[in-house]
Amino acid sequence: MASVFRSEEMSLMQLFLQVEAAYCCVAELGDLGLVQFRDLNANVSSFQRKFVNEVRRCESLERILRFLENEMEDAGR
Repeated sequence: MASVFRSEEMSLMQLFLQVEAAYCCVAELGDLGLVQFRDLNANVSSFQRKFVNEVRRCESLERILRFLENEMEDAGR
């Protein structure tokens, strides 16, 4: 585990993943807490990225779930 007062030695690496396995691999690496990610496509806007449709779908589902939750709370009163 990294110390708060002293940085540990780091290595810069590039990781190539298959599209189907990318989410699981990145999630697992993130859960370990030992990896930092660098955006190599910083010049690309958020709306030009491959995953923008999935993010929009998740936001839409989140909005629907909030609505349903509010309706259930109102019905329970």
